[in-house]
Amino acid sequence: MQEKTIQDQTDSENSRPRHTEKSIEVRDLRKIYPLYGSRADKIREAFSLRGRSYHTPFEAIKGVSFSIAPGECVGIIGRNGSGKSTLLKILAGIIPPTQGQVRVRGRVSALLELGAGFNPEYTGMENIYLTGLLMGMTRQETGRHLQEILDFAGIGEFIHQPVRTYSSGMFVRLAFSLAVVLQPQILLIDEALSVGDVFFQQKCYARIREIAGRATVLLVSHDLNAVTRFCGRVLVLNRGVLVYDGPPRQAVTEYYRICQGSLDSLQDISADQEAEIEYETGQEAEIQLEDNRDREIWRRDIRPETKILREPPPEDGFFRRPDPSTLSGKMDIIIEAFYYSTEAGPFAEYCGPGSRIRVMMDLWSPRATDALIVGYQVRDRYGNEIFGQTSLTSGNNKTDLPAGHSRISFSFRWPAVREGDYFITLGVGEGYEVLRQTEQCWANNAIHLTASSGGRLIYGIFNREMEDFEIGPGKGQ
Repeated sequence: MQEKTIQDQTDSENSRPRHTEKSIEVRDLRKIYPLYGSRADKIREAFSLRGRSYHTPFEAIKGVSFSIAPGECVGIIGRNGSGKSTLLKILAGIIPPTQGQVRVRGRVSALLELGAGFNPEYTGMENIYLTGLLMGMTRQETGRHLQEILDFAGIGEFIHQPVRTYSSGMFVRLAFSLAVVLQPQILLIDEALSVGDVFFQQKCYARIREIAGRATVLLVSHDLNAVTRFCGRVLVLNRGVLVYDGPPRQAVTEYYRICQGSLDSLQDISADQEAEIEYETGQEAEIQLEDNRDREIWRRDIRPETKILREPPPEDGFFRRPDPSTLSGKMDIIIEAFYYSTEAGPFAEYCGPGSRIRVMMDLWSPRATDALIVGYQVRDRYGNEIFGQTSLTSGNNKTDLPAGHSRISFSFRWPAVREGDYFITLGVGEGYEVLRQTEQCWANNAIHLTASSGGRLIYGIFNREMEDFEIGPGKGQ
């Protein structure tokens, strides 16, 4: 049975006290679209005398329920096609739900599809007043905010030109200015900020931070750093299902598990449970792996002083072979395969300050050497070297590599660096000095990580703490 969507525009429409009301309440929300194989099928169904169906139902939203309190800033993340945009359109009143209840209390401003709500033949100025009218504001009320809108948009004389002549950047500048300046009680943003330039994005996020607390904000974005920075709570959607609702960091972990396809095959391992297991020399290790379907035991002999993680062996498909086009070096010693994990899980692409990055590499060498050097190097998205280390400069005295197949493992802590995308190069060399080593095999940019600063403001690339700070009397005192 289809239930009616309720959108309350004023708090007076409900007799309960204001502090107990939610800005947004969603209960068992479902949205089903009919998918037709062709236009002819749609016409056949429309004119079928027997009511025959020629479409396949597609459920974009599947029984989603949640509520949001006034002043909350909530992020929504998920893969493409997970239902994020459909959900925001329903909340904005653009499309109706197929089933369920939606209650929205407050004046809604929505920044959804680029240019949505604009008349392309109207000038920017005319669209400002049109948008104000659609939000229930009088021309005089909109006029009081006009100068602030123009200053924030910063598009100059183009405000008097038809918006069909605007670039995508000008579109989003005007749209966001209208969305935030007209004092909405609920602000819905769907990925629109990715269009603007980086300086305008910073300006927009500063305004979002300013209005958060006064207004309810829902932010849909693939920029996970922005979501974790501004949102105190994040919803994760997967194929129309709400699979997680909680703190941002755990939400990002869940998102990456979905992207890696490991949600159905890996146990949910906490950071504490993910600790290394050390075994004495020659001891036979029994490692138990549990997933949603069964349990399996992996037994193997552990080499002396080797640390093994509670994760599947390479024959289970959990080691990756590096792309041959990324390999460089003399290639006498070869990186055959590698494995890595963060506290977010195996091959996770998210980390933060203090996260332990664990790396394992399968090497092959036709001869033994007593001068093995293993290292890693971290670069940013522009190729700038940020940090790195080698086994030699770390003070490690394990330099003997036997002929044949070997497995190397090491770990390091991720520092508090600027948020963004980083790439880790894994390397194997041979020599007694780092600067005079022979580079045997480098797997360039083998690992990609999106790093969070944990909410800390980073000046430049990384911060260094101020020490011995004092305030004393000045000259002449």
